[in-house]
Amino acid sequence: MSYDRKNILYSFKIVICGGNSVGKTCLFNRYCFNSFNLDTSPTIGINFHSINLRINNEKDPEVLEERYVVNSIFDFGGQERFKPLVGQFLEGSSGGLLVFNSVNNSSFQELDFWYDQLISNAISSDIPILLVGSKSDLIDKTPKSEIVDEKLIQKFIQDNKIDGFYRTSALENYNVLEVFKELNNMMLKRQRIPFMVV
Repeated sequence: MSYDRKNILYSFKIVICGGNSVGKTCLFNRYCFNSFNLDTSPTIGINFHSINLRINNEKDPEVLEERYVVNSIFDFGGQERFKPLVGQFLEGSSGGLLVFNSVNNSSFQELDFWYDQLISNAISSDIPILLVGSKSDLIDKTPKSEIVDEKLIQKFIQDNKIDGFYRTSALENYNVLEVFKELNNMMLKRQRIPFMVV
């Protein structure tokens, strides 16, 4: 769909970061296309898609207006060979999702690298960042030793001043839209734009 330019209030670059095979592309596909494919091969380089989200005035969110914010969403391959290119892909980011696999401890350990890269290359060092624990549908089926410990998650959030944490499941379409709505509302607030995604 295309919209009259005058109705687009703002454009945000959102980046989905994290290690290899943590579920970034499944999150991307569920949000952008409302689709899910169990047979997802590793992303080679980058996926990109733009979405227009309707926003309403914060003071009167029930009054529907034809105003939009554009999300330009970038999903990066997490493989080691792409890491030298990460900085230029992240450049100019308005908001970020740091994704780890809820049932894979090593994927959580990789977040320090992605966080540092995001902060170094974004529009500013105080962009909104949400932590996302993907594949939450597997938690009940996984030995406790393989599930990322809640205390480690909370420590990472506090140490890095992360703006929030969501568990998601792209398979079950759980919390996917909520994550992107929350990130958009944070970005709008940081820009002092009196609108919100509803």
